[in-house]
Amino acid sequence: MSVPALTRTLDLIEAFSQLRRPMTVSALAKLLDVPTSSCHGIVKTLEDRGYLIDLKHQGGYYFTKRFKMHVDRIASYDPLPEWLRPAMADLRDSVQETVLLAKLAGSRAVYLEVLESAQSVRYIAQVGDTRPLHASAAGKALLGAMTPQQRFATIQNLDLARHNIYTLGTPEDLESNLEDGISQGWFMTRGEYLTDVAAVAVPLKVDGELYAMVVAGPATRMETQLALIVGQLRGLKEQAAQQTG
Repeated sequence: MSVPALTRTLDLIEAFSQLRRPMTVSALAKLLDVPTSSCHGIVKTLEDRGYLIDLKHQGGYYFTKRFKMHVDRIASYDPLPEWLRPAMADLRDSVQETVLLAKLAGSRAVYLEVLESAQSVRYIAQVGDTRPLHASAAGKALLGAMTPQQRFATIQNLDLARHNIYTLGTPEDLESNLEDGISQGWFMTRGEYLTDVAAVAVPLKVDGELYAMVVAGPATRMETQLALIVGQLRGLKEQAAQQTG
C-alpha cells in the first residue's frame, strides 16, 4: 500500500530530475496534478529541512546540494560484488542485446542494473523500472526460484493483468509456463509485456540474495540467437555459483 504524501514527494523529486530548472509551487502542483495546498506542504517541509531553496529571481524552488550529499553517501555503498557488472558487460557484448539485473520488489520485479545494447534498435529500460512478475522474464525467473508453496501463494495474490493477447492471464497458464522454465533451467517471454520484445532470464544467487539476470531485445533477433543467449546466461549463473562457493 502506497503512502500518498511519500508518493507525491517522489513525484516531485522526479519532476525536478526531468526538467532541471527552478519551479514555483503552483507550477509543481499543476505538473504533478495535486492540490496546491498539498504541494506547498511538501515544498515547505523540504525547504525547512534544507533540501529546497527558493530562488525567487530564477523562477522558484530548486534542490540544494544537501540532497546530492545524501545520494552520494548512499551510492558509495554497493551491495553488488565487483565481478558482476563486468560479467554483465561481457554478456551484453557477446549477445549484443540489453542485459538487466532484477530483484523482487513486492509483487513486481525491479531493474537494479541496465546495460543497454549498442544496437540502434534495442530494448530500452531504466534502473528502477518495474515489471509484472507474470509478464516478464525477470518475474518468471524469480517466481521459478521460489519453493512450490511460496510460488503458489505469490501467484494467487498477483494481479494477472493482460497487456496484450500473449500475456499469461490465468494462474494455470502461468504455472504451466513456469514448470517448463524450471525444467529447462531458463525462462522466457515472447511479447507478453511489449509485443515486439522477447526476453530470457535465469535466477541468480549472489551473496545469498536472489536476482534475475535478463537478456532482452527485439523478438526476431532474440529468437535467431536463442541458443547462444541461453548458453551465455547459464555460464554466468555457473560463475555466480563459483564466486559464492
